[in-house]
Amino acid sequence: MDTIPATLSADVAATRTWDAIVVGAGPAGAAAAVRLARSGRRTLLIERSTMPRPKVCGCCLSPQAGRELDGLGLPPEALATAIPLVAVRLVAGGRAARIAMRGAATLSREALDTALVRAAIAAGAQWLPQTTIRGIEEHAGGVMLHADTVSRGPVRLEAAVAVVAAGLADAIRITADAGAAADPPGRSRRIAATSRIGLGATLAAEAADLPAGELVMATSRAGYVGIVRLEDGRLDVAAAVDPRQLGRAPGPAAFLAELIAEARGRIALPLDTDAVARAVVRATPPLTRQAPVRAGIHGRVLRVGDAAGYVEPFTGEGMGWALTSGRLVAEAIAASSDPAAAAAAWEASHRTAFAAHHRRCLAVAAAVRHPRLVAGVVRLAGLVPATAAGMLPWIAGGGGSR
Repeated sequence: MDTIPATLSADVAATRTWDAIVVGAGPAGAAAAVRLARSGRRTLLIERSTMPRPKVCGCCLSPQAGRELDGLGLPPEALATAIPLVAVRLVAGGRAARIAMRGAATLSREALDTALVRAAIAAGAQWLPQTTIRGIEEHAGGVMLHADTVSRGPVRLEAAVAVVAAGLADAIRITADAGAAADPPGRSRRIAATSRIGLGATLAAEAADLPAGELVMATSRAGYVGIVRLEDGRLDVAAAVDPRQLGRAPGPAAFLAELIAEARGRIALPLDTDAVARAVVRATPPLTRQAPVRAGIHGRVLRVGDAAGYVEPFTGEGMGWALTSGRLVAEAIAASSDPAAAAAAWEASHRTAFAAHHRRCLAVAAAVRHPRLVAGVVRLAGLVPATAAGMLPWIAGGGGSR
């Protein structure tokens, strides 16, 4: 997959005043850039790395994600390689159950994010990769972004509004007038004390005899791991684990292998745990967190996607949430020329769209921390698969059952 070249230089970008600068080209940021550009806004999409690039992710497109992608109107070939998910195999306490599902799919982040960036460029957005935003200064008339670029070094970029889609690793310092912190008092970014962290790896195709379209979810006391085959045959491994448990294994890869072995017990699971133990594993910051979606006092800095808050992803809804947030923030900005009104609309739509889903996912995440409970659910799913399939829409936010 070819690298997407920049559409302009950092020097040229610094000479323009943009209607919107979007920081981060994951699903939330790229979707926002597509819609902002289509609404006629002069839009600059920034990413700290090149595209394509790997990400720790379960690579599952929920029904919500599918609807959002349909609404973006991407060319048919952009998502043609996505694999429909037909079943999830739950593994816990030495038991396993296969549950039919529908409406979801798998697609690597390399393919998805690249397609979304290309769609943003086609819509008229400018693309500036290998650019890291260190800080954003907000004032009544606009924003100033302080950036480090690989090609040019430090530059300053000006815009009417900044959309921060920097993901879980968002560490951008945002200041308002006179250097004051921009987040409202008592509403700063917070990480849940019991938050798990994400671990991810990609395995060779032969590491498991896992059919395309089937997702394995293995749970144990230390966390859970999802394994699914990607469009190019590789296996994606993504886990949410208790960071306090990591020290019990020689390293994160060995820890994942132990987690899978504990979940499957003596049952046959077509996965080479030795391949997992040898894998190169990437990690994320803590997963469950909250952040003010309005990051600036004048309404000119707005957080979206994971940067605006995230919940442990057992339900596989992360990309659907990200794509939805990109749409909603773009709609809010496009609907009003008053930044404060746009920010208020974004806050309201974010709360309406996600508050109930986050509460449900927190409940699911709490439940999977109890191995006996999960093993009981797996046993029930094996005995009465129709009942288990009927539970999937609630667990996965409309995940659809068959």
